[in-house]
This record gives sequence, structure tokens and C-alpha cells, in this order.
Amino acid sequence: MSVKKCFDSTDSTKALICFDFDETYFPHACEKGQLEDLHAMELYLDQIARQYHVKIAWVTGSDCNALAAKMERAHLTYMPHFIAANLGTELYQLTADGELKEMHEWKQHLPVQEEFNQLVDGLIHMLSLDGIALQPQTMHGQSSYKKNYYYFPNEDDLADAMNRIREAAAAAKVGLNVNACNPLAGDPDGAYDVDFIPLRTGKRAAVQFLANHCMVEPSQIYAFGDSGNDLEMLRYAGNGFLVANATEEAKQKHSQVCGTPYAAGIRTTLQHFFT
Repeated sequence: MSVKKCFDSTDSTKALICFDFDETYFPHACEKGQLEDLHAMELYLDQIARQYHVKIAWVTGSDCNALAAKMERAHLTYMPHFIAANLGTELYQLTADGELKEMHEWKQHLPVQEEFNQLVDGLIHMLSLDGIALQPQTMHGQSSYKKNYYYFPNEDDLADAMNRIREAAAAAKVGLNVNACNPLAGDPDGAYDVDFIPLRTGKRAAVQFLANHCMVEPSQIYAFGDSGNDLEMLRYAGNGFLVANATEEAKQKHSQVCGTPYAAGIRTTLQHFFT
């Protein structure tokens, strides 16, 4: 696969554009019109990255192997400057040679792996004793620092169960991400994503780290997402938008929405700022 490298080491960064990947940047249906819009957006991103000294980041729950497979499927040719994978628990930078290099400054503040695993195992056990059964997301796998589960609620116990999960995670000093699943991204309908990650990680924390690394203010950050796990990132960014195909749960909590779905809506929105 031929891949364009988006790399610029000589000019200071003027803005940072962050994308959730699944169902924001990458449409799982991969319909012809969607891919045409996406390929046009790749060209546009390459243009503004060079013209306006913009850095691009994918901030995603997927791991790098899954990203590579989706890039191949959609015939993507554009690599961002940064990838925050596995819900921002891993951070990579694209080198001048086109290789992804882990950012060790980020990795240094992660906990010891074995200690984190023990915390999550104990948390899952306590929740099961409390009558809350979480199903491992075997189709997505478990990463080193992102432990992802599904919760299938009864209609009358959702709010109570979510409160108990949040309280248990806080007591265990484990970071938590909870949001309604998006079936378009391959998740079961009616389920909730429950992801356990280290404290001070996640999409917002990863974007904040990249902002400090690139020396940009929140007002210089443009972020796009489609679901509940993107909302903190969108709120941190000075310019945070949901795509029009975002989940209803997310739209109820965030008012700035692109006019059209996927890449077409993203590109039109960015053109208001980078013309």
C-alpha cells in the first residue's frame, strides 16, 4: 500500500486537528460515495497541513493493527502525524522515514502493567458480586492498558448500574469510559461500551498531551467525533464537532454538529477555518 507521509519538522505548529477514527474518519460501510469523500478529504488535509502548518492526529479506540486493516480496506493513502491508539493509552509519532515511533514521554506516566491488570481484575470481580456482569469484547481484543467490555442493560436498571460501575472504578482508582455502542462500528445493538484504562489517560488526556507537545492552545485545536467516548475530547478542543452521523446519545450532550456525515461534513467544517 502506498502511503503519503504527513511530516514536517521545520515549521512550528499553528493548529492541531484530531479525529476519532471509526464512524468519524473511517466509514465502516465503505460505500463508493463515502470513500470518494474520504479520499478528497485526504488531499485537503495534506494541503492544509503544509499550507497552514497543521498537525493531524487520529485519536481512536482501535489498535494499530486494526487501523492498518481498515486503511487497506478503504484504500487510504494518508498517514497522520500522530496516532493515539487504544483510547489514548498508546501514543505514536510518524517519523521522517514513515515509521510509527512510540512516544516514550507519554508511556513513562503509565502504571506498571501487572499492577494495572490486578486492579482491573479485582474491579471486575467486585462488580460481578454486585450483580453487574460485564462481557469481554473478544472481537476487539484486550490491549495492554485498555480493558474493554460490553454491558447489556435491562431498561429499568441502566442508570443505577452505570452509577455503580462509576463508583467502583473510582474506588479502585481506575479510569473509566462508558458510552452507548454504535452498531455501525460493529458493536451489538443496545449494548454499552465499558472500558477500563489507567487514570490520566483517554482521548482528552492524549489530545492535551499532544497540544503541549506541539505548543498549541485549545483554541487552536479542531476535533471530530461520533460517540460518547469523544465528548471530553471535543469539549477540551476549542473547536469540537460531532459528525452528522453521530449517535443520538452524543448529539444530546454536544451541540456543535457538522452539516453532513463523515468526511464530507468534516471537510466542509474545516473549510470555514482553513480556506
